[in-house]
Amino acid sequence: MAITHSTDSYPKVAFIGLGAMGFAMSTHLVRTGFPVIGYDIYGPTLDRWQSTCNDIPGSKAATAKSPLEAVKDASVVCLMVANHHHVHSALFDEKVGAVHGLPQDCTVIIHATIPPTEPSAVRSRLTEEYKRADVKLIDAPVSGGAARSVNGTLTIMAASDSPKNLEQPDARIVLDNVASKGKTLFIIPGSLGAGQSAKALNQVLAGIHIPAASEIMGLAAVTGVDTQKFYDTVTAKDAASGNPPVGWSWMLDNRGPRILSSDPPMASATLIINKDVGIIRDEEARLNVELPLLNAASDILKEVMKTHATADDSCIAQYYLGFGSDRINRVVELAGKPSVAAGEQQQSLIQDLATAHGIIHLISAYETITFAKALDLMGPEQRKRWFNMISGAAGGTTIFSEVIPRAFEDPEGVEAAFKKYAKEKFGGALDKTISLVKHAKSQGYEPRLLEAAVDHFRKFVQA
Repeated sequence: MAITHSTDSYPKVAFIGLGAMGFAMSTHLVRTGFPVIGYDIYGPTLDRWQSTCNDIPGSKAATAKSPLEAVKDASVVCLMVANHHHVHSALFDEKVGAVHGLPQDCTVIIHATIPPTEPSAVRSRLTEEYKRADVKLIDAPVSGGAARSVNGTLTIMAASDSPKNLEQPDARIVLDNVASKGKTLFIIPGSLGAGQSAKALNQVLAGIHIPAASEIMGLAAVTGVDTQKFYDTVTAKDAASGNPPVGWSWMLDNRGPRILSSDPPMASATLIINKDVGIIRDEEARLNVELPLLNAASDILKEVMKTHATADDSCIAQYYLGFGSDRINRVVELAGKPSVAAGEQQQSLIQDLATAHGIIHLISAYETITFAKALDLMGPEQRKRWFNMISGAAGGTTIFSEVIPRAFEDPEGVEAAFKKYAKEKFGGALDKTISLVKHAKSQGYEPRLLEAAVDHFRKFVQA
């Protein structure tokens, strides 16, 4: 249940880390009426943040010169920094770390995406090294991107070492106000790290679906269909049910307009998803679990990182088509101008492409539930929470929403559920998808994720 305050009683918030996400989250809090002290290690960002806040009517925002200065008199400290090393630096720096000035009984919320083992490490340092057992700690990574940060509709996965911390009024009002007034705040059963584990499940999907969105748009281009029509088809909701079609993903829906633009805005750098996928790969090693499709996506991201780390990740479509090649802008060029005949031929190809994208989503859903088992997140309440969370977050797909509940409920187990679903949903799709792959490769186009997905899909439908 959301906790309400009057605007005059909003708690004072220290917000450390004002990158794209932190900037948007913190300025949303300022617009809502919170008194916010902002800090970022990069001076120009801090100046831009203060200028933005100055333009907000009734702003109660100010800046600090260090984490230590920022947390003075704060009831809630939010950390939205790049990685766990920065979390430790912001909190525990010998000279300017926040720990040296944290008020008694304040709450620290870690919004950054970090390894699931790290929140407990922070707790240990607070309690044992600095004797600050009074400081409450909440593990609360977010999903939804900068656009949803601006209007306070992020999906947040929150956990703590005491359930009471998640109901503490000052902390809860901050969380609620950046998570759709609490509607998209998911309390994950378990202790510190459970929020990061739930986020990691979402990022298995996001880490596959970001390059997959580019791959399928590039594949549409080399197939010769109207790329805008393909995008419109695969993102259109059914008039009767309101459900999106096979092949829909949150990531394609979100990235598609940028992939189709000749001058896309900078919204989410490749290095961000690469960092998150790197955390998952480290967890794979720690947990002795293998996620082949995620690993294939990771390899693609690493190649793009060599030259386009700070570019918007929609540039992955250009990677597939060839950076510097004469067809680099093929997706944009075929928007509204297909090279195949319009009509039934094009519509059939569009449907085959949507189905191919859905096959990738089937395997990404399977790897997500595999990872959930390894993370010990398959208890009835746990799986209910992460399924509901992911379904409405950046990892969501039509296929995920359909197949995962069946996998939970099938008395024969997850593997059997996926095989049954694959045969029912994608019967007859294997040959057409293989044909798409062969045609693409004959054009010098390598749909690597689709190939990897087909390898596993074949085992489902031919068993």
